[in-house]
Amino acid sequence: MDLDARRLRVLHEVNLRGSVTAAAAVLHVTPSAVSQQLAQLEREAGCDLLERSGRGVVLTQAGTALARHAEDVMRALEGASAGLAAARELVVGTVRVGSFPSAAGALVAPAAARARRRHPDLDVRVSEVEDHPGLVDLRSTTLDVLIVQEYDHVPWQPPDGIERHRLGADPLYVVTPRAWDCGTGRLTELADRPWVASHAGTPCGRATVQACRDAGFEPDIRHRALEFALLLDLVAAELGVALIAGLGLRHVPREVAVTPLDRPGLKRTIFAATRAAGLGPRRPAIDALLAELTKLPVPVPSAAREAD
Repeated sequence: MDLDARRLRVLHEVNLRGSVTAAAAVLHVTPSAVSQQLAQLEREAGCDLLERSGRGVVLTQAGTALARHAEDVMRALEGASAGLAAARELVVGTVRVGSFPSAAGALVAPAAARARRRHPDLDVRVSEVEDHPGLVDLRSTTLDVLIVQEYDHVPWQPPDGIERHRLGADPLYVVTPRAWDCGTGRLTELADRPWVASHAGTPCGRATVQACRDAGFEPDIRHRALEFALLLDLVAAELGVALIAGLGLRHVPREVAVTPLDRPGLKRTIFAATRAAGLGPRRPAIDALLAELTKLPVPVPSAAREAD
């Protein structure tokens, strides 16, 4: 039985993305082409790998088993390519980085600039992504590095095949309307205030809720936003108070007061996640970017320094 590695990649993407259409978009082909590749792979395997489920498809038991092997094959091929690049000591090619916005501007951009100055043939490309879809892209090799965050009271465990590299700590701050004169840093004094926060499923949103629960109350969240800039604007408009990490405080409206938490150890830790090296080394281009990322301390924004 001969299995084509390109068709295994197609099965791997369908398994990660959950649909033929989503896999086709990532592979830059039509859904019909994906279906044809999967049909050919089934003929090569001699068994059904997918079955219809409503408007989509699900992998059969055999399909799930082969998809696991397909990921191993993709990692082995990547390791072989990385080994050749390492043997030639070449830091060349494209490294695709996904990051949440506050780290992309403060950490990734300076590191990418330094890496490119040091290695002129290195091409670093940055995309704004959320953690969960970013992890899918990382496993599929659409991304090479993903910047992720872990709050002390909301731990994050990388999935199998993913390893993380610590970049630094980013402390949390209480953000309140200056006119309310309530910026003491004690969450218990904000129990009766309206809150603004990130969406419930995000690390920032979960962290806000958990911090308030640890302080003994359930926050009354009236408004939600993904961007720290919008959260700050909502606080400036006196619509609520918020809990924001330091990197999100680079541009603070004058109507907003920023106060260190009365629990100074409460922070988020920022990591760079990569695929595990597997059977060989990582590409030298990825290691070159990681070297720049890990040597840069997480900066404390000016608004946060003034509040200390």
